[in-house]
Amino acid sequence: MSGSPVQAVVDGIKTVLAADTTLTATLTGIYGYVPGSARTTFPYLVLGRRQRTNDSGAMQTVGGHVTVQIDVWSDHKGPSETHTILSRVAWLLERTAIAMAGFALVQGSLTCEFEDVFDEPDGDSPERVLVHGVQRWVCEVHAL
Repeated sequence: MSGSPVQAVVDGIKTVLAADTTLTATLTGIYGYVPGSARTTFPYLVLGRRQRTNDSGAMQTVGGHVTVQIDVWSDHKGPSETHTILSRVAWLLERTAIAMAGFALVQGSLTCEFEDVFDEPDGDSPERVLVHGVQRWVCEVHAL
């Protein structure tokens, strides 16, 4: 397979997260995007911003360095719920082998390079503050 490995990485991460009943019991959903037409119940997780750099791997094989941002949104009072969810995500993904269609993850390369939890105003209810957690995951992949 050739082309960009980004969606294969996202699909692999989503499969791992969705298969974990401990994580899914704490969330109302795991999304690729949140539709703006309806209010989504908190807390939820979004596989958000995605990026690919260095489009040739070892020996000029297709692949590269893929970055995927995971966003957790909560309306819980304080950051504890968001930290608990992000902790579970980290436990599930850190240096995990992820199956991907047409691509292979370089063993041990999936790591969390960044995590932050902060308050963010709710655009739908200005008097309410949400808790937004962000993790940025990076990995190296090569085409099969």
